[in-house]
Amino acid sequence: MAGFEYRGQLNGSENPVTMDVVIKNSATVAVGDAVYNDANGITRATSSTEVLGIVVGIVNANGIDLDNAPVDTFDGTWTSSTQTYVASSDNVTDKKILAKIIVDPNALFYNDANGDFSNYHKGLLVKLTDHDQIAQSTVSATVGQFFIVKLDPDGDADASKCIVKIAWTQTLAFEPET
Repeated sequence: MAGFEYRGQLNGSENPVTMDVVIKNSATVAVGDAVYNDANGITRATSSTEVLGIVVGIVNANGIDLDNAPVDTFDGTWTSSTQTYVASSDNVTDKKILAKIIVDPNALFYNDANGDFSNYHKGLLVKLTDHDQIAQSTVSATVGQFFIVKLDPDGDADASKCIVKIAWTQTLAFEPET
Protein backbone atom coordinates (compact mmCIF):
# COMPACT_ATOMS: atom_id res chain seq x y z
CA MET A 1 0.00 0.00 0.00
CA ALA A 2 1.33 3.40 -0.90
CA GLY A 3 0.93 6.40 1.34
CA PHE A 4 0.05 6.87 4.97
CA GLU A 5 -2.35 4.50 6.70
CA TYR A 6 -4.10 5.35 9.98
CA ARG A 7 -2.99 3.03 12.80
CA GLY A 8 -4.53 4.41 16.00
CA GLN A 9 -3.88 7.10 18.57
CA LEU A 10 -0.88 7.94 20.71
CA ASN A 11 -3.23 9.08 23.51
CA GLY A 12 -5.42 5.96 23.40
CA SER A 13 -8.62 7.67 22.23
CA GLU A 14 -10.88 5.83 19.81
CA ASN A 15 -11.60 8.35 17.07
CA PRO A 16 -9.17 10.76 15.46
CA VAL A 17 -10.08 14.40 14.88
CA THR A 18 -11.03 14.92 11.23
CA MET A 19 -12.12 17.82 9.10
CA ASP A 20 -13.38 18.19 5.55
CA VAL A 21 -11.60 20.83 3.47
CA VAL A 22 -12.20 21.76 -0.17
CA ILE A 23 -9.61 20.50 -2.67
CA LYS A 24 -7.69 23.19 -4.55
CA ASN A 25 -8.62 23.81 -8.19
CA SER A 26 -6.85 21.37 -10.56
CA ALA A 27 -5.09 19.60 -7.66
CA THR A 28 -4.57 15.85 -7.48
CA VAL A 29 -5.24 14.29 -4.08
CA ALA A 30 -5.43 10.64 -3.01
CA VAL A 31 -6.36 8.75 0.13
CA GLY A 32 -3.10 8.29 2.06
CA ASP A 33 -1.60 11.61 0.99
CA ALA A 34 -0.11 14.14 3.39
CA VAL A 35 -1.72 17.48 2.52
CA TYR A 36 -1.62 21.13 3.43
CA ASN A 37 -3.89 24.10 2.81
CA ASP A 38 -2.14 26.79 0.79
CA ALA A 39 -5.05 29.26 1.35
CA ASN A 40 -6.59 28.16 -1.96
CA GLY A 41 -7.64 24.69 -0.81
CA ILE A 42 -6.03 21.35 -0.06
CA THR A 43 -3.06 20.18 -2.10
CA ARG A 44 -0.36 17.56 -1.66
CA ALA A 45 2.32 18.37 0.90
CA THR A 46 6.00 18.48 -0.03
CA SER A 47 9.22 18.30 1.96
CA SER A 48 9.13 22.09 2.35
CA THR A 49 5.50 22.60 3.46
CA GLU A 50 3.72 22.14 6.72
CA VAL A 51 1.38 19.17 7.00
CA LEU A 52 -2.29 19.79 7.78
CA GLY A 53 -3.06 16.09 7.96
CA ILE A 54 -3.54 12.82 6.11
CA VAL A 55 -6.37 12.21 3.63
CA VAL A 56 -8.64 9.34 4.67
CA GLY A 57 -11.49 9.98 2.23
CA ILE A 58 -12.73 12.14 -0.61
CA VAL A 59 -16.34 13.27 -0.51
CA ASN A 60 -18.76 15.49 -2.39
CA ALA A 61 -20.23 18.69 -0.96
CA ASN A 62 -22.91 16.58 0.79
CA GLY A 63 -20.32 14.40 2.54
CA ILE A 64 -20.90 11.30 0.37
CA ASP A 65 -17.78 9.40 -0.66
CA LEU A 66 -17.20 9.55 -4.41
CA ASP A 67 -17.64 5.79 -4.90
CA ASN A 68 -21.26 6.21 -3.75
CA ALA A 69 -22.00 9.78 -4.87
CA PRO A 70 -24.10 10.58 -7.94
CA VAL A 71 -21.72 11.40 -10.81
CA ASP A 72 -23.42 14.77 -11.35
CA THR A 73 -22.17 15.91 -7.91
CA PHE A 74 -18.53 16.02 -9.03
CA ASP A 75 -16.86 17.04 -12.26
CA GLY A 76 -13.21 16.20 -11.76
CA THR A 77 -11.74 12.77 -12.39
CA TRP A 78 -12.25 10.10 -9.72
CA THR A 79 -10.27 6.85 -9.94
CA SER A 80 -11.78 4.38 -7.50
CA SER A 81 -9.01 1.77 -7.75
CA THR A 82 -6.37 4.23 -6.51
CA GLN A 83 -8.74 6.45 -4.48
CA THR A 84 -7.39 9.45 -6.41
CA TYR A 85 -9.25 12.62 -7.38
CA VAL A 86 -8.09 15.21 -9.91
CA ALA A 87 -10.12 18.35 -9.21
CA SER A 88 -11.65 20.44 -11.95
CA SER A 89 -10.32 23.94 -12.60
CA ASP A 90 -13.30 25.44 -10.73
CA ASN A 91 -13.67 22.95 -7.86
CA VAL A 92 -13.44 25.59 -5.11
CA THR A 93 -16.42 27.53 -6.48
CA ASP A 94 -18.46 24.86 -8.32
CA LYS A 95 -18.77 21.26 -7.05
CA LYS A 96 -16.60 21.82 -3.95
CA ILE A 97 -15.23 18.28 -3.60
CA LEU A 98 -13.66 17.82 -0.16
CA ALA A 99 -10.78 15.86 1.31
CA LYS A 100 -11.62 14.17 4.62
CA ILE A 101 -8.43 14.70 6.61
CA ILE A 102 -7.17 13.39 9.93
CA VAL A 103 -5.75 16.51 11.59
CA ASP A 104 -5.33 14.99 15.04
CA PRO A 105 -1.82 15.60 16.42
CA ASN A 106 -2.08 12.29 18.34
CA ALA A 107 -2.98 10.18 15.29
CA LEU A 108 -0.50 7.48 14.31
CA PHE A 109 0.22 6.50 10.71
CA TYR A 110 2.01 3.59 9.09
CA ASN A 111 4.45 4.48 6.31
CA ASP A 112 7.02 2.55 4.29
CA ALA A 113 9.95 4.98 4.00
CA ASN A 114 12.33 5.21 1.08
CA GLY A 115 15.19 3.67 3.06
CA ASP A 116 15.99 1.58 6.12
CA PHE A 117 15.99 3.00 9.63
CA SER A 118 18.35 2.09 12.46
CA ASN A 119 17.12 1.35 15.98
CA TYR A 120 18.36 4.73 17.24
CA HIS A 121 16.07 6.61 14.81
CA LYS A 122 13.01 6.00 16.99
CA GLY A 123 12.04 9.25 18.69
CA LEU A 124 13.55 11.45 15.98
CA LEU A 125 12.05 13.61 13.24
CA VAL A 126 11.83 12.99 9.50
CA LYS A 127 10.61 14.90 6.43
CA LEU A 128 8.59 13.89 3.39
CA THR A 129 10.24 12.68 0.23
CA ASP A 130 6.92 13.36 -1.52
CA HIS A 131 3.23 13.51 -0.58
CA ASP A 132 2.92 9.86 0.44
CA GLN A 133 6.32 8.74 1.69
CA ILE A 134 8.82 9.84 4.30
CA ALA A 135 12.51 10.24 3.49
CA GLN A 136 14.67 8.07 5.73
CA SER A 137 17.71 10.14 4.77
CA THR A 138 16.24 13.23 6.46
CA VAL A 139 16.23 11.86 10.04
CA SER A 140 17.03 14.69 12.43
CA ALA A 141 16.87 15.51 16.12
CA THR A 142 15.53 19.01 15.44
CA VAL A 143 13.87 19.32 12.00
CA GLY A 144 11.08 17.29 10.45
CA GLN A 145 7.42 17.04 9.58
CA PHE A 146 6.86 13.65 11.25
CA PHE A 147 7.98 12.10 14.55
CA ILE A 148 9.02 8.42 14.46
CA VAL A 149 7.07 6.53 17.12
CA LYS A 150 7.79 2.89 16.23
CA LEU A 151 10.05 0.97 13.86
CA ASP A 152 9.18 -2.32 12.11
CA PRO A 153 5.55 -2.22 13.32
CA ASP A 154 4.64 -5.47 11.53
CA GLY A 155 7.52 -7.40 13.09
CA ASP A 156 8.66 -8.65 9.69
CA ALA A 157 12.25 -7.31 9.92
CA ASP A 158 11.55 -4.66 7.27
CA ALA A 159 13.62 -1.71 8.53
CA SER A 160 11.90 0.79 6.20
CA LYS A 161 8.48 0.43 7.83
CA CYS A 162 7.52 2.71 10.68
CA ILE A 163 4.73 4.36 12.64
CA VAL A 164 4.83 8.16 12.68
CA LYS A 165 2.77 11.08 13.91
CA ILE A 166 2.64 14.58 12.50
CA ALA A 167 5.25 16.54 14.44
CA TRP A 168 3.64 19.96 14.07
CA THR A 169 0.32 20.15 12.25
CA GLN A 170 -0.71 23.18 10.24
CA THR A 171 -3.62 23.54 12.70
CA LEU A 172 -1.15 24.90 15.26
CA ALA A 173 -0.17 28.51 14.65
CA PHE A 174 3.48 29.42 14.42
CA GLU A 175 5.67 32.35 13.51
CA PRO A 176 8.47 31.40 11.13
CA GLU A 177 11.98 32.59 11.77
CA THR A 178 13.10 35.57 9.73
